[in-house]
Amino acid sequence: MTIKNLHSFLIDYFEANQCFVEYDDTSLDIKLTEEMDEKLLNRPFYWHYMRKLNQKGTPLDLKLTTDFSKETKDRHYINFVTEQFQKIAQDTLSKGRFVKLYQKVEATSQTAFYPWLAVNLKLSYLGNTHNEEIKSYAIHLINGTIIDHAFQWLKEREWLMKIPDLCYTISPIIKPENGFNRIENYLINELQSQEHQWAKESYRLLTEEISLLDYFKKHQTMDNDHYEQEKNNLNAIYHPKIKIEVINGGLLYLSQT
Repeated sequence: MTIKNLHSFLIDYFEANQCFVEYDDTSLDIKLTEEMDEKLLNRPFYWHYMRKLNQKGTPLDLKLTTDFSKETKDRHYINFVTEQFQKIAQDTLSKGRFVKLYQKVEATSQTAFYPWLAVNLKLSYLGNTHNEEIKSYAIHLINGTIIDHAFQWLKEREWLMKIPDLCYTISPIIKPENGFNRIENYLINELQSQEHQWAKESYRLLTEEISLLDYFKKHQTMDNDHYEQEKNNLNAIYHPKIKIEVINGGLLYLSQT
C-alpha cells in the first residue's frame, strides 16, 4: 500500500468509514462510529458489556496529528510506524477487495448516478498443465446488462470516494449478490460454449494413466486400498477443472453518459 500524503489519506479513510472529521493542515478531530471505535480503540470489554446489557454504546472521539510537535496528552501523533496507523492500514487492506466509488463528473444540474457491480476474477485451468487468466465483468444493477473486459472500460473514467455535487444515486433493482450470481452464470455459460483442448488432452492422459494402473493391478500384487489411493492421486493431477476465484470488486456509480 503506497501512501504519498498521510494527512489526506487519513481524512479520506475516516470519511469513507462514515466518521465526521474536522481538520486543518496537520490535525484531525474525528467522531468515530461504533464500528471504527471497536476496530481502532482498545475497548473490547466496554463493547462486550454494552451488548450484554443490550444497550447502545457511545463511541469515543479521536484526536490525531501528523505533526510531532503538536502532540499533546489528548492528541496522538500518528505516522507510518505507529500502532494506530498499523491498525488503519490493516483495516484498509482488508476492505480493499471491495470498494464503493463514484464517477468524477462536473455536473451543472441534478444528475442521476446508476449502480454497477464490477468484479475481477481469476480463472485457473487445472489439469496436466496449469494456466491462469484474469477476467473482469460489470453488471448494470438496474437493467442487468453485463459488460465483458470491464476493467478497460472502467479505467477510462476517473473516480471519487464521495459523490460529486448535484448528483444523486439510483437504488439498485438487482441486489449486488444477485448481480454477482448473474455474472457467475454468464461466465459459466461462456466457458461451457468454448472448446477446451487442454481439458481433452488432460482427460486423455488421465485415461492412459488409469489404464496403466489397471494393468499393474491385474498382473501384479496391488491391494484395493493402494489401487484406490493411486487412482485418486491420478484424478487429482489430471482430471481437468476450472477454479474461479474473486480477486476484488466494487459497487460503482456512473452517470448514464
